[in-house]
Amino acid sequence: MTLAAYLNDHFVDKATLAALAGTTVERLDTLVMASALPNPTYVCERGTIRSAAFGVIPISEVLEGDYFRPEYTRWVQIALHAMPGDERNAVLSTLTAELRDALQAWFDDPTVVEAKIQAYLPHFASGTFGLCVSDPSTGAGIVRKEVLQERLIALTGDGSDPAPSEVSPAALLQLIDDYARAAMPFSPAEYARSSRKRLVDDLRPKVADR
Repeated sequence: MTLAAYLNDHFVDKATLAALAGTTVERLDTLVMASALPNPTYVCERGTIRSAAFGVIPISEVLEGDYFRPEYTRWVQIALHAMPGDERNAVLSTLTAELRDALQAWFDDPTVVEAKIQAYLPHFASGTFGLCVSDPSTGAGIVRKEVLQERLIALTGDGSDPAPSEVSPAALLQLIDDYARAAMPFSPAEYARSSRKRLVDDLRPKVADR
């Protein structure tokens, strides 16, 4: 798959996101600059693609523009319905409440829950969750991907051990499949360095062969 095809399948440009949310590009820019919305996940210009997660990567395809997940429409709508000047707080309050609710289903310790929320917020703001989370429109979607990845990394040494003693092959395959559904496929530009390759495509065959 080409990078252009991947972006077309999973992302929209700024003008399309504005149209989906029923607003203008100018208003969208204002909300992003005010940190009320995530930054674009990808910025393509001058033969490169840039993301907060992977930095600047040279590409051979001629692509230009800012790319957002269409699922961000929900966050735009929350910002647009907030009182003027309260857009950032409205989005972050909703996100934080959803993250907390979802994390409490996985962790009993409130200190752990709050620490993870604070760790997640910068990745939301940078647009990174648009790159790696299959459903970045809710806190629950973000938490599911992050927690499953964390558990898979801990069990397998970040994909290096396909036979951890703590879990059966069947249970590990189920965890890999759950993570695969919660995570993005990743674009051709960064796939070779992605958790998708390391924790799903490389690891699954090794576990299945046990």
